[in-house]
Formats: sequence, structure tokens, C-alpha cells
Amino acid sequence: MKPSNVATLLLILGCAVALASCGAGGVPPGGGNPAPAPIVVSVSPVSVYVQVGTQRQFTATVQGGGSNPGGVNWSVPGGPTAGTINSTGLYSAPATVTGTPTITVRATSQNDPTSFDEASVTIVSGPVYGQLPVQFEVRTRGNWQANLAPVTVGIPLPKTVHSDANQLRIQQQLGGANVPAQFNVVSRWDDGSIRWVQADFVADLSAPTGIGDYQLNNGGTGSATGGNLSVVNGAIDITVNTGLLNFRVSKTAFRLFESIEIDRDNDTIVDDECLDTSALKGIAVIEGANEFVMSQSTPTRVAVEQSGPIRATILIEGEHRDALNAVKLDFICRITAWANLPYIKVQYSFKNMQGDGTPAASASAAAAQLAAYATADAMNVDLPFEFNATNPAAMFGGSSNDPTVGAMTAAEYAELLQTYGGTHDATDANNPQPAGYSPGTGDGSSDPLLDTWATQDDTQITFACSGKITNTGNHASGWAQLVGSDLRVTAVLRDFWQMYPKSLRVQGDGLLRVGLWPDAAANQLQVFAGSMRTHELLYSIDRSGSLSAAVGLSRHNFLNDPPLGVCNPRHYKASQVFGEIGVTNETMTDVAAYTSTSQPFVSSYLAEIVTHMGDILVDRFDGNGTATGHEYGFWHFGDGKTFTPAHGWENCNWEIARACLSWFAASGNINMFRFADESVRHFRDVVVMHSDIGMRFDYTESGNPAVSGGKASQLGKTRYAPNNKQHDLGNYHLGEHHLDVFKGAFLAEHYLLTGDALSLDILKECFTYLRGTWKRFFDAGNGGVDSTMTAPTMWLSNALYIASAYLVANGLNDPAASTVASYVWNAVRLRQTTTSPRDPNGNGFDDSSGNFEAYKIGHLAEAMEYATYALEIPNIQVFMLDMMNWLLGTNAQVYLGNLPTPQFGKFALAPGGTTDYGAPNLMIGAGYGAAYRQSGQVNWRTAAQNLLSAQDPNIEATTIGDDGIRHAPFAQFFRGGPMLLAALMN
Repeated sequence: MKPSNVATLLLILGCAVALASCGAGGVPPGGGNPAPAPIVVSVSPVSVYVQVGTQRQFTATVQGGGSNPGGVNWSVPGGPTAGTINSTGLYSAPATVTGTPTITVRATSQNDPTSFDEASVTIVSGPVYGQLPVQFEVRTRGNWQANLAPVTVGIPLPKTVHSDANQLRIQQQLGGANVPAQFNVVSRWDDGSIRWVQADFVADLSAPTGIGDYQLNNGGTGSATGGNLSVVNGAIDITVNTGLLNFRVSKTAFRLFESIEIDRDNDTIVDDECLDTSALKGIAVIEGANEFVMSQSTPTRVAVEQSGPIRATILIEGEHRDALNAVKLDFICRITAWANLPYIKVQYSFKNMQGDGTPAASASAAAAQLAAYATADAMNVDLPFEFNATNPAAMFGGSSNDPTVGAMTAAEYAELLQTYGGTHDATDANNPQPAGYSPGTGDGSSDPLLDTWATQDDTQITFACSGKITNTGNHASGWAQLVGSDLRVTAVLRDFWQMYPKSLRVQGDGLLRVGLWPDAAANQLQVFAGSMRTHELLYSIDRSGSLSAAVGLSRHNFLNDPPLGVCNPRHYKASQVFGEIGVTNETMTDVAAYTSTSQPFVSSYLAEIVTHMGDILVDRFDGNGTATGHEYGFWHFGDGKTFTPAHGWENCNWEIARACLSWFAASGNINMFRFADESVRHFRDVVVMHSDIGMRFDYTESGNPAVSGGKASQLGKTRYAPNNKQHDLGNYHLGEHHLDVFKGAFLAEHYLLTGDALSLDILKECFTYLRGTWKRFFDAGNGGVDSTMTAPTMWLSNALYIASAYLVANGLNDPAASTVASYVWNAVRLRQTTTSPRDPNGNGFDDSSGNFEAYKIGHLAEAMEYATYALEIPNIQVFMLDMMNWLLGTNAQVYLGNLPTPQFGKFALAPGGTTDYGAPNLMIGAGYGAAYRQSGQVNWRTAAQNLLSAQDPNIEATTIGDDGIRHAPFAQFFRGGPMLLAALMN
């Protein structure tokens, strides 16, 4: 603040003292109104770097001046060579500069020219990470090319950078042309500035590399007006017009679509029906002679989530009922379309909600609820198309060819069918038969089952086109096309061959059927209580009379390898939304950003990342007869290799999705993101139990500020019937607490980066469960048990992560988010600052079990480092410094085993240990980074280097052996790495 403003503030204080001495009310003797307070101007930000030729938004606040403080006039002392600024505070840097000059931006009160404030601006020639413009790439894993590729890009911004989405724009990096886009601010910092913004636009990926170069910038006018997309939310239906097609969704009898229109007669009017509306069913669940269809009941919820002008998404929730009103399964469906594109995407999840909200009287009753399942013989998505009496032809996307079917009569059909041809191995010791359910014991194992895991050789997956032709092959890509007269329809099912059994069927009468559980499947579908399965389909509808493999492949690419926005890792670091992280390049070879002494350690560590990234991305695709590869099948896709069945679904054990998302931010490596994406989808469908059944506690009591009702989610279980193999996924306590195995914080980053709202739905379930668990176990004042001082450290760490992640992802829409996050943090601090027999200093984190283990501090350090920026509590790092000093002080000999040759910053896993254990220590390293930033003491960098020096031998020999690493060990050894590396950066 400038001297003039300091003097003004002193004058204000002087006036305040004088007024206080004048008697009641502060009115001067003789009456009259007091003089208005002097005007004070404040500019934000006060000191920034700005790249040549770019812009930066400044804001000014004016206080004082009575009821009319007035505005400000902006100026840049020094003339045009220092840049210009407009009346809204948008500063434009000069196109060229010599050196790195520092100039001034000034805001002067319009009512009092003597009152002003200034900001310091340093002009630089290179990019300024963490400021606008934010450059990013739109790319895919397979680098496929397309002129029109719709994408949702989640971009984080550091605090104070920008506040108004209506002033944002998307530009091409080359030439700076504006691109029509829509913006959605999903998270803000506590000062109101944008933390995460999602931008929707249609990218051009036609370059030979398949990459589009874009940037987020200010100086725009917000959401584009050039898109043709419009949404009309009527009383009984919702109509979406993309410019190339119209479709209607019913609010009273949902059948997916009531109508789909395009311009079939070439009169430039989109008004020609494509569906045989008299035969519509939508999605049907079939059991025997009964059909459980969507339209048998009014949806419980129909909402417009996004209304354009680039992307529109309609959300529908409801139930599958039969003609007698019996409920089979619940569903949640999202239908998405984009401006000027002939695509309609359908994301459909079915859930077994039988028993939801019904408490169990005993442990055995709860176990019986958890063992219950719904059955189905088939599940089909049927859309009947109208080909105007033309006999349609068809084409399928196959492995070695694209089978083509000539014109079919009404009675003919063709089908692409994924079947499973493997055998069951009853002697497989890696996957033994689970224990049977014992009534009254509450073991929750499930009912006895028939077979063990099947061999996982993916070459046994075959397809056949039946009806007019017969063929076989491997790994059919999963699209079908139907053409007749002036209509071409292409349907794609995501992960077609991975998620067998599946089918695509086309008929001469115009029916296009997607078999989510085909009629030809050998076994019934069995859906356990609380489990969910999600499918994504894409329908492309246009005017054409010819089959096109190129169209089929392009639609397949878009759905199965969707475009992703990737910022420079240095921008993710500057935004701090992943916490403080170290950075490298996509190949993980760049160590230039690190201190010279630490570069050898960092380089060796990154080389290990590359080696074992190959393990998790490649080895899981290798089918094998020992059944350790859990990759293929209706319930299994996205899972990975494990050592023993007791580890459960290993891809979510120790949260490998979070590890991969952190490394994606640190490197920009898209393969890391793609594996995280598959793990997230597996978690959503398999790991989480979505209904509140069994021995759940009631947490709807009044008086608890963290609770306002709702139902709990927890780890669940599913079964894939062809193998008839049960998987108990954490239900060992039958609905009691599961904070010790609590996962799901990675759902926040998945939603924020991609806009996939289903991840936000499931994160909300996790958050709701957290609220209930907290009520039951930590709130003695409202009927629970106050366990703050005795709860395992893991509970509090996991709770802090979930609360922080949900606050970032949905705090703008859920007032409970900040309340619960504060509630959890206060409990963490109470535990951390209260003395106890095992923690006499009160600065660390003792453990009530008497066996403190290093990885518990690792989890806590990682959660606190993330919460520093999520909760915006700067003194968290003060507390982390205290904790790290405690950890490396005298108490270390009590709580941690010293190594034979002590080395600062390295510990054994447990008291008395003789072997350093890299996994927990690397998570502890998150605390080393915070301790270094807080204290500035280089000994914390030494601690970080010492951790890295032990990494290679731990992985390659001491711990598990280099060739044996799988998903959980990868997460254990590498999850905390980006936070650890932050301590070693220049």
C-alpha cells in the first residue's frame, strides 16, 4: 500500500479515537452527521509476472467516502511502452521488451485523486506458469485424428488470478483465434477467485500428431453465442436441438428418446423423424417372459445439468418396472449432445437398490441382506429406426476386417457377439473358493459358490456375426452401422471386448439393439444389493445412403479414447490444486528443475517410475493361467493383478488412481491418466456399495452441525455369474465403520479434469458416508462415541482427504462441505495437540494400538499437505513442521525402528525393524516438503534425498523384487512421490 494510503488510514484511526471520546453514538457536540471516512484504494494482485503480449486482470476496491465511494481510473505510468490498461482493469503487456523490466499499474480514486494504490508488474519473455494465458494440449492416447472432437477441459487456476468466467475465452495457440466455448466454474478459492473451471469446446485434432494446441485466456465475453445448440425444458419433456439433429426426452415415461429428427429430405430443415416411435422401449431388463422397462414408471428425477451453447447434458433417474409395477433395478442415465455434431452420448448405470434404507435386526440378517441379489436373463438397449420400407444394410467393427451385411429382409438380422471361451481352474491356489456364509456369525462371506476364477487368456474372447453371415475373430472394436435410404446410424459401446458378454445386433426391420447382457449369454446376470454397472454408448445419426468404416472408426475412437486437456505440469504445480508437487516431462527424464545435488536421486527414481508404469499399463493385459490378471469381464474391467485374494481389488487398494493422477499432474503423461480413468470407473462400479442396507446406524439426529441426513455408501461386492465367483470387497464389518479402508478422494480430480459428473455423484456418496461415520464414532454429544483420541490414524487421514476433496469438487453447491471439512480438521488437530502417554510432547500423532507404524504418518502427512490448499489453512504446514520434528526427534526411538546405520529421514516400518521400507517413507516425504517450506532448513532436503536413495534397492531386491510389482505396490512406493520431490526443486 502506498504512503498516501497509510496516511489516510492513520487519519481514519485518529478520527475513530476522536469520535469515541465525543459521547454516546459518537455524534459531535452540536449535532449533525459525522464526516464520511476518507477514501482508501486497494489493488489486487499487488505483485505479478506477466508474459509479453499477454493480459492480466487487476481489481480494485474502494472503501470510505460515505454512501458514494466511487470507482477508480486505471493507468500505467511510463507510457505505452510499459503496456496499457482499460477501464475494467485489464492490463495488456507490450509485445516486446528488453530484459525483465518492472512497471507499475495504478488505480486512482475517481472521487479523490490523492488516493491511489499500485501493483508491481514484471514483464518476462517466456511463459508465466500459473497465470493467464494457460496453454494446454488436447490429445488422446492413440493420437487419432479428427476435425471435430468435442472435449471438456478442466483447468485449475492459482488463487487471485481470475474471478469472472464471463471474461474467459478459449483460443488457438497459433494465431490466437477465438474458439466458441462454454465455461463452468466448479470450484473457487475463499477470496472468490476461480480454482477450477471447465471449458467445453470442439477441438481440431486433424494435425499429423493428433494434438490440438489451445489456451485459456481472459479478454473474452464468456460462453460462446455462435453454437447452434439449444435446450427447451418443457412441462412434460425436454427438447435438445444441436443444429444437426433434434431429440426429445420424456419426463413422464422415459424411453431414452421420444423422437430423433435430422434433415433427411435435404430441405435444410431438421424435422424428419428417424425413429419408429410406435415401437420404442429404451432399455429393458428381461427375466423370463417379463420385461422391466424404463417407461413403466415416471422418473424420480429429470434435470438439465448443462444447457449449452456447446454441450447439453440431461440427467434422468428412475426404476425398471414391469407391467405389474414390480421393481427390478434402479437406473441413472445421462444423455449428452454437442453443438453442430450428429452425436448423442448415453451414460447408463443400473443399480440394485433392494433393501435400501431397511435396517437389519442382527448380524446374520445384515449378512443375508448383503448376500441378496437381483437376477436377469438379458438387458438390452433397443432403438427401432425407420428406414421408410428400405431393406437396410449393416457393417460391424471387427478385429481383422469390418464384416458387411447386405440388404436384409424384415426377418433377417446380424449380430456381433462377444463371448467367453475360457475354462475354469478348480485347482487355482491364487483364487481359492471363498468361505461360505455362516448364519448368525456375521462373517458376510456370501452364499457358497460353484466355481473358482477362470483363466484370463484374452485370446479366448471371440465374436460371431450370425444370421446372414458367420465369422470369428478377436477383440472386436465394438461398433455397428445400419444404413438404408437416406439414413445412417452408427452405434458404439465403450470397452466392448473388455466387458464381455456384449452384443451389437441389427435387424432388417430397423431395430438396433445393444446387448448389455445379451440374450445369448450362457448364465443369468446376478446383481448384488448395492452394486452398480455403468455403460457408455454413442449414437451417430446422419443423412447418408452408404456404409462407412471410417465413420464407424471415428465414432469408436471418440468414445473409447476421448480427448483430454493436458496443461504443462508447471501450471499444475503453480495452481497448487494437487498440493505442492515436483514436476518433470512426459517421458519422466527432465530433472533440470531440481537442485544439482538431488538430480541423480530424482533421475533414478523417475527411471523406476517408467519401468513400473510399464508393469501396471502392460502386464495387466497379459492373460495368464494362474488367474492373477483380473482384467476382462462384465464386472472386472479396470481391475489389476494382485498377490492374494485378501488384497481385494488391487487397483483401488492404496488408491492407485490417486497415484496415477498425481503423476499425470507432475508429468503430463496421458497414459497415467488413462489408467487412473479405468481404475476410477472400476471403483465406481465395483468397489462402492450404493445402497444403505445392513446394520447401518442412524445419523439423522438433530444438533450435529456436520450431519443433515442421507444414506451411507461403503465398500461393496459384486459377482460375475459366468464364473460364479463371489468377491467380498470390504464388507467384513457388515455396515460398521470402514474409515480404515476409506477410498475415493481421487474421484474429485477425475471430475474436475474431465467433467464426468458420475464421479462427483459417487464422491458425494463417499462424503455422505463420512458424515454418518463421523456422527457414529466421533460425536459423543449427539449419541455417538467420542473416538477422536483413540481412532487409528488411518481413519483421520482418510476422512481428511475425503472431506477436503469433496469441498474442492462440490463446495459451491453443498454448504455441508466446508462444515464437515472443518469438523474433521478440528478433530485431527485435537488429536495432534493433546498429550498422551505415548506422545508426551503433543506435537505428533500417537497410535492407541501400541504399534505405531511409519506408513500411518505417511498417510497423515500426505492428507495434510493436500488439505493445506484444499482447506486454505496456511498454518497446517506449521503443524506439519512440528510433526516432522517430532518424528525425527527423541520420540522416533519410541515409535519407529531405527535402521542399523541411522540415516536422517529414513526409518524401518515398525519398532525394532532392521529394513528400511520405502513405501511409507515416501509418503512421509510429503511432510518433509512442507517442513522445508515452513522452516527453510536444508536438513529436510537431506531427508528427502535419503528417502530416494533407498528407493531402488527396496523395489529391486529388498522388498518385493523388481519384476513382481503390481498395482498396490506401485501405489505404495510411488503415490507420495510428487509431494516428496517438491522439497528438492530449485
